[in-house]
Amino acid sequence: MKFWQKAYILTLALFLLALNGGIAVVLSVSQQKAFEAECTGLLARQHIVAQSLAEDAAAVEARRPQALPRLGESYAGQYQPKGIFLRVAQGAQVWADTLPQPDAPLPEPPPAGQRLHTVRTAGEWRFLYVLAMLPAPPEGVSVVCAFEIEDFFVGWARIYRVCFAGSAMVSVLMAGALYGVLRGLSRPMERLAAVAGRIAEGDYSARSGRRGRYQKDEVGQLSAALDGMAARVEENIEELREAAERKQQLVDNVAHELRTPLTAVRGYAEYIQRAELTGEERFEAAQYIVDEAGRLAAMSERLLQMAALRGEQAERQPVFLPGLLGRAARTAAPRAAARGVTVAVTKAEECTVLGEEALLESLLVNLADNAAKACEAGGRVELAAQRVPGGAVVTVRDNGRGMDAGTLAHLGDPFYRPDKARSRAQGGAGLGLSLCYQIAKSHGALLKFASTPGVGTTAAVAFKTE
Repeated sequence: MKFWQKAYILTLALFLLALNGGIAVVLSVSQQKAFEAECTGLLARQHIVAQSLAEDAAAVEARRPQALPRLGESYAGQYQPKGIFLRVAQGAQVWADTLPQPDAPLPEPPPAGQRLHTVRTAGEWRFLYVLAMLPAPPEGVSVVCAFEIEDFFVGWARIYRVCFAGSAMVSVLMAGALYGVLRGLSRPMERLAAVAGRIAEGDYSARSGRRGRYQKDEVGQLSAALDGMAARVEENIEELREAAERKQQLVDNVAHELRTPLTAVRGYAEYIQRAELTGEERFEAAQYIVDEAGRLAAMSERLLQMAALRGEQAERQPVFLPGLLGRAARTAAPRAAARGVTVAVTKAEECTVLGEEALLESLLVNLADNAAKACEAGGRVELAAQRVPGGAVVTVRDNGRGMDAGTLAHLGDPFYRPDKARSRAQGGAGLGLSLCYQIAKSHGALLKFASTPGVGTTAAVAFKTE
């Protein structure tokens, strides 16, 4: 049984118990008070009859005692049409008796000065019997009065039926209204349970869809919290999936990149081992092995650097940008000059950023080296630094062959080479820009590229100084 059904049954049962119990108590108390009022009126009438009979009996006793039975008959006949039934007796001698015969015996009359009343059924009617002893003289005269009160009980039975019929109608209305309210309140919870079940099954795109005014109540708050949790989980799962894909791609690329130099090393090693070579041929084969081993060492070093930087923050020390640009240009200049490319600092505004100087120099040297590789002989690479509101921007600009939008979108991917043949011929592994992105990220800086094919490329590193 569902929770809302349990709540419905329990609430309805408590309501019916309270309603019908309350009605029963109110009716019972009201009937008791009404009965007491009815008895008070009938006892007053009995008192008048008994007092009048006592006075007349005392007078007759004084003048003609033998006329007392006729007195009793006279009273019984006089009051019977008025709805008062009498039984007058002196000891065992009954003077008059118009009483309806009760189904159960009546009690003995109480001593003089007291009255006893009780309700008895006579046939199909109920009567109030009042028993009393008349004061002497004469001695031992008892009077029993009977009043028909069937109408009182019939009236109250009708009141009971009306009240409980009304209670039944109210109960039906209450049952319907309570069902509608609890069912309406339970539906959002059922929807939330369904959404939670879908999330548990792996559907992290499931949402409750409760918006606007519904968010003000507790169910709306729970719905918003569940949607927020699902969104965060979905985001984390997507990040994990992307990270797993990147890691798998990195593993695949590493395996692919390692296969070429390892195949070359093995081939030349077998060549040296099996072939009869001259000294010059042996030296040439060994040189190939040394070159490929160098490529493997450089690749391993880059991978280690990237792993060390991933998720870590660089040590923050003040770094003077003009001096940093000068050192980076001097380091990159010899390799660029070998390709006929010039590296120069064109603008260096005085500015200081926080970071690890060696890593920042490696970042600029890598950018300058990549820029030089993109240039033909006679090309130029320019380094510049300028202050901007809230930070500083370092740019590395070249006038090389440039890149299209598709190439720019993949810059920074491990082992990605815009020009695979040229990069491999120049000894690149496709890890330099990935390392640059890692260094920038560890310094809280933003690395962006802008390029036009045939015109050149500009790499900009934006630092925050505030």
